[in-house]
Amino acid sequence: MESGSWATDDRQGYQTSTSVARRIGTRGGAMKIQAVSLNNRKKAFQVKTSKRTLQLPYSKVDLKPSAADPIVRVFVDKELGSEGFTYVLKSGKEGTVHSEQVLAYNQDPHYLRDALLYKLTVEAQKRVEASALSKREIIRRLGTSATQLYRLLDQTNYSKSVDQLLSLLHVLDCDVELLVRAKRATRKAA
Repeated sequence: MESGSWATDDRQGYQTSTSVARRIGTRGGAMKIQAVSLNNRKKAFQVKTSKRTLQLPYSKVDLKPSAADPIVRVFVDKELGSEGFTYVLKSGKEGTVHSEQVLAYNQDPHYLRDALLYKLTVEAQKRVEASALSKREIIRRLGTSATQLYRLLDQTNYSKSVDQLLSLLHVLDCDVELLVRAKRATRKAA
């Protein structure tokens, strides 16, 4: 496959570009991929979404291509609901990459926020189950409704805020500590 050309899905014979709902991160489902191409000069996949084009280096995938076993075909995988892509090496081996792997590598802020909300929600669910407080008492202390509590405990609801989850965890007598640290430099200064 040529570097920089957008892939078509040969199995179904149509361009992989589709109309896609607005989506970056995990809100409302995984990111839909419109097209994927190879950039052999940068040794990376170029993943086109409705909003932008992201890159994922070959070195970050499980089945790594080499000079002896290069990528011969790449396509948006319809079996994954356009939420991932598959690549085929010259040897016939196939590798699949999910859109979340691309978002995590590119440090997408919406994806990272949603990942934090998910972790806090799962922890809140565990704490509510283990708590001696009844759900009615938790609702009273939060000053909210039963519906709002169930929204806070729903891990698929990303319209809630971190502040709301922290309030819930505080009512459950939990101390939440956030650790902020600088990333290690990945490149050497010239």
